[in-house]
Amino acid sequence: MRKSRYSEEQISNAIKASESGVKVREICEELGISEATFYSWKKKFSGLSSEEGRKIRELEEKLQAATRELQTLSSDKEMLQSVLKNFFTTNEKRQAVNFLQNTFDIGTRRSCRLLDISRSVYHYPSNGENR
Repeated sequence: MRKSRYSEEQISNAIKASESGVKVREICEELGISEATFYSWKKKFSGLSSEEGRKIRELEEKLQAATRELQTLSSDKEMLQSVLKNFFTTNEKRQAVNFLQNTFDIGTRRSCRLLDISRSVYHYPSNGENR
């Protein structure tokens, strides 16, 4: 989200001025904004103090950053799973599941999901293996 040229105080003062009877057109001319911008501010910040508006904006920025990070991590996971799918044998994947379980103390379900291997394939004995 791009940063506004106007501070939260300016926005809240403009909204308060319109509530006290100043015409919207005059406020818009003074600030150099369109009426549509003013009404979107009013919709978003009406009834809030400038401090509350600042907090809302900070939370929105944090949410966007977390969303971007989640998208990055999801794509990283997809890429790693495709590497596992194409370059490792089933027996090597089983060893990787065991490694994750022992190293990070996680369960079979989670470790199989991370490595994109079904639990039935993990538990099914391979041809040369006796269980």
